[in-house]
Parts: sequence; C-alpha cells; structure tokens
Amino acid sequence: MSSISSASRSADGSNRLHEATLTLDAVADYGNLHRAFLKASQGRRKRHDIACFGMHWEEHLLQLRDDLLSGHYRPGGYKLFTVYEKKTRLIMAAPFIDRIVHHAVCNLLTPVLERSMVENSCANRVGKGTSAGLELFGKFSLTHDYVLKCDIRRFFASIDRAVLMESLRPKISDRRLYELVSAIIAIAPEYGVEFDYFPEDSLLAPCEHIRGLPIGNMTSQTWANWYLNGLDHYVMDYLGFGAYLRYVDDFAVFSSNKQSLNRLKEDIAHYLERLRLRIHPEKSRVYRVTDGVPFLGFRHYPGYRTLHKQNIRRFKRRLREKLKVVCIGQDILASIKNSIAGWSGHARMGDTWRLRESLCRKLAQWWGLGERLPRAAWGLVEQQQRQQSVRGVPQQQQPGQREQQQRFSGGVRSPVHG
Repeated sequence: MSSISSASRSADGSNRLHEATLTLDAVADYGNLHRAFLKASQGRRKRHDIACFGMHWEEHLLQLRDDLLSGHYRPGGYKLFTVYEKKTRLIMAAPFIDRIVHHAVCNLLTPVLERSMVENSCANRVGKGTSAGLELFGKFSLTHDYVLKCDIRRFFASIDRAVLMESLRPKISDRRLYELVSAIIAIAPEYGVEFDYFPEDSLLAPCEHIRGLPIGNMTSQTWANWYLNGLDHYVMDYLGFGAYLRYVDDFAVFSSNKQSLNRLKEDIAHYLERLRLRIHPEKSRVYRVTDGVPFLGFRHYPGYRTLHKQNIRRFKRRLREKLKVVCIGQDILASIKNSIAGWSGHARMGDTWRLRESLCRKLAQWWGLGERLPRAAWGLVEQQQRQQSVRGVPQQQQPGQREQQQRFSGGVRSPVHG
C-alpha cells in the first residue's frame, strides 16, 4: 500500500498517521479531499455556494487535486463580518473551496501535532472538548485549595505568524506542503488591533511582525492550539505543576500553595513574551477554590458547578428576540427548538436541573404561539423528567452527575448535595 493511500486511510484523526508520510501528495489525495469536503459541508449543504459545489463535487475535487499538485492553487480572499455576543469579534470567512483545503491539511497534520501535545490540553481534540475540560477542572478543585486562572489578551489577533511557522517547520518536512501552509496563513488580513511592544523591539516592529489568525477557520483552531503547546510543557514538565489544564487560551493551574501560584504567574508572563503574547491583566489571578472560579462558561465549586449568569441572560435575550419575530407572523419554530435544545445540551454539563426545568415551563406556558410551541417546550420538560427517574437525585442536580462526581473524586460526597 502506498504512503498516500495509508495517509488517506489515517485521515480520521487517529494516531496511526505515523505510519504515513506527511506530504502534499497525501493532502491532495482524492480520498482525503472527499473526507474534507464532507466535513466542510456538514450542516451547511443548503447554502447557495455549497449547494452549487455539491452538484458537481467530483469534478471540483479532481480539479482541486490537480491545482494543489501543480502548484496553481491560491487561497482566496476572506469575507469579514462582526459578531456581537459576549464581546465583539471580527470573523473572517474563507471561500468554501479554501475550507475544503483547510480540512484536508488538518486531517493529516493534526494527528502529527497531537503526538507532541500534553493530555491536559482539551480544546479541538478528538475525545476531549468542553466536557473533558470541565471534568478535569472539577477533579483538580477537589484536591487543591487555590487555582491560578489565566486568559491571554487578544489571543487570535496577537499570534505572530513567523513564530508559528517556525514552530511548524520541524513537523512539516515536505517543502511543498510547508509552502501551502505558509500561503494559507499569509492570505488572512490582520486585525488592526493595537500593537504590543516587547523587549528589544524597534520602532519598526509593527512592520516586521505580521500577526493574527482568522477566527472561524479549522486551521486556525489547530494552529492556535499548537501555538501554546510549549507553554503546556513548560508548566507541567519544567516547572512541575501537574494539576494543569488548558482550553485554547484559557488555562488553569492548581496548587495548595498560594505563593507558588503568584510566582508561577510571573514565570508564565515571561515565557509568553517569547511567543509575543501577554496575559490579560484583569482576567488572570489566583482564586480560592471554595469562592467559585469562572471557567468555560460555568462557575466551579468543589464538587459541583453552576452556569454563569451572563450565559443565562444571553440565552433569555436571544429567545425573547425570536419570540418577537413569531409575534409578527414569521414561523421560526424550528429555530426556537434548536436554540432550546442547544442551550440545554450545554447547560446540563452543570448542576442546572432546576434552572432548565423552570425556563422550559415558562416557555411552555407562554400563550402567544398557539399550540405548537407549547407542545415542543413541554416535550423538552417531559424528556428531562424521564431522565430524572432515579430516586434520591437532588432537584438541582441532573441524572448521572453524582456518579460522575464520585468517579473523579474517589467516592467523596459533595459538601452541598451530600
């Protein structure tokens, strides 16, 4: 079996990729491009540009393969728009054909990078994600008194592209693939945020250092996660803080010695200067674990976690806006049901049973939508009630959560729910 064929078979994200060679030929393999097309179009096939591409996807993928191998492929321009949610974000949307290339590259490059990453990095990785980060945070909070919780200031907009490419060089030995990755990074526009000067910078530093990765690209998520991989090893391996986890640019270090965490904060700040990054001065500090620590949208206490109040307010605001649209005669019932289901899926990761039941009952009792919406809302309420059929589960705690807590606490009962 050829290396290209074995690489395309390993493009599902498994660590079997070490048996293959990471080359441009492997990225441009038709099987790998087909998987990339399916990933890029998942959930979006009704969009006009994706539907047009899908009508003749075989011909388009063959042409894309030829362009990649011949060197004629050039990334296109980005469509810029702003999202106002929690904080203002500038989103850069690449053309659909470029998103296929992004997925094709990540199919093969991500497993190579993950072999050098620590287990406690939870974002954008197969088998991990938000739930893994929350469980790990809860595990550490039961055995330590203090936590240093840090956030990096303007992370995506501050990533130095030259530093990123230098860190990727040892992982990409194929020259043509390295040039393709460089072209993908270079085509994105800069954010135009205030430039941060570091020691030994000259007045021309803004012209010498091109910064920023576009939020929304699959490649940006992978490369941003890799950009801080050195920090993970520095904290865990060099400094010896094993109770550590990171989710993109949010990371937390646990210890029972408050002074050691204060010194660690200074060490981390100095290390991040090598990456031309700075920690957020207001969001980075040492917390007492029993006071409740905000992380990944929840406020964490030893043994349990509650949903952040800002998350609840944003959900209520979005729901009220959609209900107003229904009042003027537009049927968006499916959108409302999806919003409720999506928010409930996130909220049930914490101790939010009573909150979710209350919100669904209020929606079910709302009289302005006829019978269709109440039936949908009551369906969610009844589904949650069926899940809470086990005796002895607290009202504020969802089914199965006590078993999860006992699993990572070694059988220690929660001081609140016990």
